[in-house]
Amino acid sequence: MAHNTQNVLATIHAIEQCADSGAIVQTFADFAKMYGFETLYIAQLVNPANVPDDRVLHITNWPSELLRRRAARHDALNDPVVRCGLRSRRPFTWSAAKKYAGAVGKRTLDEVSDFAMHDGLMFPMHAIGSVPGGVSLGTQCLDVSQRDVAELEIVAQHTYFKLEDILGPFPYQVTIDLSKREVEVIQIAAAGKTNWEISRILGVSEETVKATISRAAKKLNATNRAHAVAIAIAHSLIMA
Repeated sequence: MAHNTQNVLATIHAIEQCADSGAIVQTFADFAKMYGFETLYIAQLVNPANVPDDRVLHITNWPSELLRRRAARHDALNDPVVRCGLRSRRPFTWSAAKKYAGAVGKRTLDEVSDFAMHDGLMFPMHAIGSVPGGVSLGTQCLDVSQRDVAELEIVAQHTYFKLEDILGPFPYQVTIDLSKREVEVIQIAAAGKTNWEISRILGVSEETVKATISRAAKKLNATNRAHAVAIAIAHSLIMA
């Protein structure tokens, strides 16, 4: 595959000139096709059981039957590509993610393979003020060099955040403004520490810890302490 920096820059420039999301996606799809990729899946990575697709960035040219099956079973919850995408900051192959999957996770990828997508590349997307997302490219035969991956990553990032800008803000993409102390307390609580233990670590009273958790939970619209921790992790407010 003979590609060069000029081709990457030309594609980014073309994306900037696009008038709508459809044109952006088509420009990116044409670029990815030069590297052997036939399908794309651009989406924010959220729990499909809680957040419908029309409330987040979700664009794909996958077969409608495959999408219907996955939606009915909430396959994204067990898809190893999605799960690794939430944790990774670097591109990875679908086959690499499958190695870390359980039986159900492997089944989700096997079914994707039945639709002539035998492998692919996932480009995780993480940014301040944005929920985690990813750009996933599928192919029948994966054959890319490290340089190819680097070139694809640059254009995938530009495509993803351009789409997020012009189509957002999304209802799910709400900015949650926790104070520094609230972040500290929720972060330590995520490690399983009790209020007393947190108070010892931070040098404050146990009542202060309890009140801080309560304020943070209210801002996060959480029903309890564990829920607050889960939401904070989902919004990348604390480290998992």
